[in-house]
Amino acid sequence: MNIRLLILWLALGLLAAGGCSKVKAMYEDKRYEIKVHTDFDPSVDFSSFHTFAHSGMTDRGRQIAATDNKSPLRMRVKEIVNKQLVAKELRQVGLEDHPDLLVHLLFGVNDADKFQEATLVVNLAESSKKRRVWQAVITETIGESLEKNFEMVDKGVAKAFKDYPQAK
Repeated sequence: MNIRLLILWLALGLLAAGGCSKVKAMYEDKRYEIKVHTDFDPSVDFSSFHTFAHSGMTDRGRQIAATDNKSPLRMRVKEIVNKQLVAKELRQVGLEDHPDLLVHLLFGVNDADKFQEATLVVNLAESSKKRRVWQAVITETIGESLEKNFEMVDKGVAKAFKDYPQAK
């Protein structure tokens, strides 16, 4: 066999292997991608809010009571959200204490292409008027590592609360 032909086949093989690794790297980079969208009512004075309580959760279409502590995964997400609310100088109280804000979390998972896409929606409602004043939609392309998924949820929730309105 001609040496030039052998070198050409070897070079083509290396290019093909490099291309496959690039495709794999692109596939891996897609995992753990976070998208965050927030919205709020600009007419609301957020400085009047001092307390919050969870009003419940919706997990893949199923209503979960605020007092349901059976799922460690849901509780961990709740703690991540609570950490951000406390960082905004809000204090958690019970529903019976008539909080200023009601927190409702919605969870969903969707198959998108070759990945699973998880969505967390954080709704904050003014409890006296029962109207939503702030919302964050956090979408993450999840991978197989539960810890890495929670790390990304933490980053996504933190990113969302950066857009929480300043007191007037």
